[in-house]
Amino acid sequence: MKNLQTIKHNAQKGFTLIELMIVVAIIGILAALAIPAYQDYTIKSRVGEGASLSGAFKTAIEIYWSENGTLSDTGTGLGGDTLGLSSVSAQYVSDISVEAGPVLEVTLRDSSKLGTAADTCFQYVPTHPDAGRNLTWSVEANACSGGASGPVASKYLPRD
Repeated sequence: MKNLQTIKHNAQKGFTLIELMIVVAIIGILAALAIPAYQDYTIKSRVGEGASLSGAFKTAIEIYWSENGTLSDTGTGLGGDTLGLSSVSAQYVSDISVEAGPVLEVTLRDSSKLGTAADTCFQYVPTHPDAGRNLTWSVEANACSGGASGPVASKYLPRD
C-alpha cells in the first residue's frame, strides 16, 4: 500500500525537458519565417507612400493628355509649378519628379526604416494602349535619373 501512495505522490507534474525543447524549436522556426516577411511588409508599406503622393502628378499628366491628345515629352505644360507640384517631400519620399517621356520618378529617402529600399527610386510610366483618351500606368524599377543609388527591389514596388 505504501508503494502505491509513493508512486502517486511522485507522479510527474509539468513538462519534460524534451517537450519544452520541441515547443521552443517550433517557435524559433515560426519566428525565422515571420520576422523577414514582416520586415518586407513594413518596407513595402513605406515605399507605398510614393504611390499615394504621385497621384496629383498622374492627374496633371492625364489632364494634359486628354486636352492635347499627346504627352509632353519634357513634362512642361503640366501645371507643375502652378499646382504646387514642382517638388514633393515626405517622411519616406525625398522627391517626385516628371522626367522625359513623361515618366514620374519617385525617389526614396536614405532612411534606416526603409532597409534595402533606402535611397532608391521607382518610376510610373504612362501608356495609351487603346490609342484613345485613356492612360494606363505601369510601375517599373528602372535606372534613376536623379540622385538615388539605384532602382528599388521589385518585391517592394507598389501595384500599378
